[in-house]
Amino acid sequence: MNNVGSASADVLGVTDPVVEDRLRRFHLLRASGWIAFTAFSVFIAGYLIALFFVPDFPILLIALDIVAILSMLVVARLLARGNFNSALLFFTFSLTLILFLSLYFINGARGPIVLTFPLIVLVASEVGGQRYARITVVAHVLLYVAFILLESLGVITPYQMPEFGLWLIWVAIFIVAAVIMLVVNQQSVTFTRASFSAAQKREESLVVMSQRAEAAALAERTAQQQALRTAQQLQEVVQEYATYLERIAAGDYSASLDLSALAERPNLPPELLSLGQYVNTTVASLVTALDEAQKVQQTYTRQSWEDLMQARRAPAGYRYRADGTDATSGIEVDENAWLPPMTQTVRSRDVTVGAQELALPIASGARAQLIGALGVRREQDEPWSEDELALVTTVTDQLAQTLENLRLLDETTRRAAREQMAGEITGRIREAVEIEAVLERALSELGRAVAAERGTAYLALSEQEETP
Repeated sequence: MNNVGSASADVLGVTDPVVEDRLRRFHLLRASGWIAFTAFSVFIAGYLIALFFVPDFPILLIALDIVAILSMLVVARLLARGNFNSALLFFTFSLTLILFLSLYFINGARGPIVLTFPLIVLVASEVGGQRYARITVVAHVLLYVAFILLESLGVITPYQMPEFGLWLIWVAIFIVAAVIMLVVNQQSVTFTRASFSAAQKREESLVVMSQRAEAAALAERTAQQQALRTAQQLQEVVQEYATYLERIAAGDYSASLDLSALAERPNLPPELLSLGQYVNTTVASLVTALDEAQKVQQTYTRQSWEDLMQARRAPAGYRYRADGTDATSGIEVDENAWLPPMTQTVRSRDVTVGAQELALPIASGARAQLIGALGVRREQDEPWSEDELALVTTVTDQLAQTLENLRLLDETTRRAAREQMAGEITGRIREAVEIEAVLERALSELGRAVAAERGTAYLALSEQEETP
């Protein structure tokens, strides 16, 4: 039992009050078992001596003592195996049964055995708690009342122990009771001291833990505030980036990120500054490339319209005069169809509104390449309404888009014609099987295609001097 107690203390520890109380009850039950074992051993020695000097000494009392000794050994075995509840239950039950049977052999209900019942209740209460104590008290009361009734009715006649033997039993039971009381008191004092010490240590630990918790909470609040400030800062920076990109997407190519203002922000990750520099550089490069591409496109569109006008595939001006007849009968080609407000419109590239005249620019292609102007004049002197301005503007926009589509169609048609003619010329050239025939056919076909008066082809590995 000693090994089990120390092992339990090592495993469970003694800092927890619940563990300390369990160890106290364990040691108290073990001590009570050894005290009972010692007491029964002393009793059996006295009974064996009394067997030779007391006439008609009951041998069954010796047998009960042996059973009691064996019962305490069983309790010790159960405790050694760690079966605390089983040991407590067996200890209380076996001791109660044996002592009540011993009443018959030691002067009945008024004998010294009665003193042992409160001891059993005390041990049951201290070891098992209030539940075991209540059960033990009820069992003892019922058994004692039953024994008194049986004795009063004459059903049983207890054995009357001799005066000297009875006195020795009183003394022995008194000593056992004193020892048990001493053990219980010592266990209680030890447990109280341990509990007080543990409570004091827990209080000190709680103070330390409270201080640590306050420090951790303060650090956490500081970290949360810092994280919140950083998140707000990141949100503001991201919003600036988003606003900048929205301005670029809206066509404000002069916009740029103010990296110096971003660098002044505290605790701003350097990656965001690097990202801002990269975005500025990338957008500037894209804007430059876009400007160049649009300039090229604008030059190409302008040149294409100039070629179209020079080729006379589209008249330069049209004039409409209202004569009250068919809507199309008043339209005529007029190279000088130009109203004074149209000059101002071409210069300002904006709508010009006069008292009787209205002019709008006709622009198409990349960056709204100006390709002409549309002018409207009426005789009545009244202001142009918003609906009229909106209508003329819408028609002009659609006109510009349609003209650009037609230009593209004309260009595509001419390109297809060129490719077709080139393919036909190449096909005829490839029909020749000799170098001389190839050259002759190439010159003749090109001459007819471009209406050239003269053509030359010369094969040589060195440059030739210019001939008049």
